[in-house]
This record gives sequence, C-alpha cells and structure tokens, in this order.
Amino acid sequence: MDVVTINIAGKESIKLVCSKCGSAREIKISSLPDIGRVYKIKCKCIHGFSIAFDKRKYKRKKTNFIGTYSLENSLADNIIDIIDLSRGGLGFIRTDRNKLEIGDRLAVRFKLDNAGNDLIDCIVSIRNIFDNRVCCEFLDMKGGMKTTLGFYFM
Repeated sequence: MDVVTINIAGKESIKLVCSKCGSAREIKISSLPDIGRVYKIKCKCIHGFSIAFDKRKYKRKKTNFIGTYSLENSLADNIIDIIDLSRGGLGFIRTDRNKLEIGDRLAVRFKLDNAGNDLIDCIVSIRNIFDNRVCCEFLDMKGGMKTTLGFYFM
C-alpha cells in the first residue's frame, strides 16, 4: 500500500478524500498525536490507505549530488553526498569524522543536475544530525542562487 504524504505546514485542519468513493473527512491537525508516523486510514466504504504528514515549509526532493563542505572559517573541504534538497535547505551524508554540532555554520558547494549544471555556493546552519546524515537550513546564498533553486524545483 502506497503512502500518501500531506503537507500540513501552516494549516489547522485538512480534508481527506477517499479515492474510491469520494467521501470526505476533516481532521484537525492538533488532534494528531504523532506527526512523524504513518497513519492507516479506512474509509466507510472499507477502502484503506496510508498517509504521512509533513510539516516542512518547503517540499523536499531526493537527489544524488556530490558536493563539498567546510567549516565556516576553515580551508579544508570535505566530500559529501547530498541526498535531498529543498528551497529552504539540504540533507547530506558525510564520510569524514569531523565533530559537527547543531548550529554549526558550513560553507557548502555542489552542482545541480539541470541543463546548466548550475553551481550552488551557500552558507548553511546544521539543524539536525542523525549518525552520518546532516540536515541543514540555507542561511546565505551567493548571487542568484535562490532564483536558480526556484527554477530547479519547477
């Protein structure tokens, strides 16, 4: 059974519509005990489906880019695999053993897989660290990179 992801950023309630019978049900976001889990829903017509709620401000896109990062005031570049990207940030897998902490600022560089192979050169702040996976928020993007990312997601 496929999982449907619903973005709930800034919403107080959502309306779920059954794809089989068209029956609708409104759910208040505040009544959901755990935003991070997958819910199995069964309609009154017995059709079942699974949904997950995403409270991100921007949709995330899976990627497979090679890039580099360096601590903000360091000259040493470290190679990373950028695994997802959004207008607000990125996630990467690192292979180095540098001690990174939430709130650290990094200079990140990578090329998009678009027609122009546009270079993204930005400053990010670490929001979460899960083992070797690092999730970051964009702080400063040089030049017209914000526009470039906007076109990339179209």
